Amino acid sequence: MREIVDMTSGTNTRVIGIIGPPCSGKSTVAEFVQSLGGVWLNADKIAKEQLGNPDVIGQLVESFGNGILAVDGTLSRERIADLVFGEDAASQARLKKLESIIHPRTRAIIREALCEAKDRDTAYVILDVPLLLESGWQDECDEVWCLQVSPERHEALLAARGWDAAELQRREKRQLSWQEKRRRSDWVIANDGSVEDLQMKVRERLNR
Repeated sequence: MREIVDMTSGTNTRVIGIIGPPCSGKSTVAEFVQSLGGVWLNADKIAKEQLGNPDVIGQLVESFGNGILAVDGTLSRERIADLVFGEDAASQARLKKLESIIHPRTRAIIREALCEAKDRDTAYVILDVPLLLESGWQDECDEVWCLQVSPERHEALLAARGWDAAELQRREKRQLSWQEKRRRSDWVIANDGSVEDLQMKVRERLNR
C-alpha cells in the first residue's frame, strides 16, 4: 500500500463534506482523517460551545425567559430541548428562534476555520455539518462522502445509544431522503465491517 499523502504539505486544501445517519460512523472517519493531520470541523460541537457564550445566553434568556437557566446561572440544555423539540407550532417557532441565534455564529466560525486551514495549506478538511446538503454547505466542498450501514447494524447501533425508530424519524423529518443524499454524494462508504476496515477504505480513497 502506498504511503498516505502528507496532510500538512503545501498542496491545495481539499474540503470533504461528510454525511450519514446517526451512528453510521461519521465521527470515526473524521477522527481518522484528523489523526493523519487533517482538520475536523464539527458543527455540532461548535454550536454546543456557543451555548456557553454569555452573549448567546443573554439573547436566549431575552427570547425564552430565565426558566432556561440552571441554578448556577448556566444554560440548561435540557430545558432548551423541552422548549424547541415538539411537533406543535409554538415549539417549531422557538426552534427557529434558537437556530437564528446559534446558526449564524456557527457558520461564521466554520468559515473562518476553513480560511485558516487553507492559509496553512492543510491538505484535507472534514466538514461535518448536520443538513450539509439541505443548508448549501456542499458548495464549500470538493467532494461529499456519505456513510451507509445495513438496517440491522444501524438498528443495533441506535439501540446502544438509546434511540428508537421514533427518535430517528423525528431527527430526519426535515432532511432529504437518504436515497437522494447518496445520489448527490461523490462517495458512498459501506460501513458494515470493523473500524479497521473503515479506516482502510478511507486511506485508500485519500491515496487516489
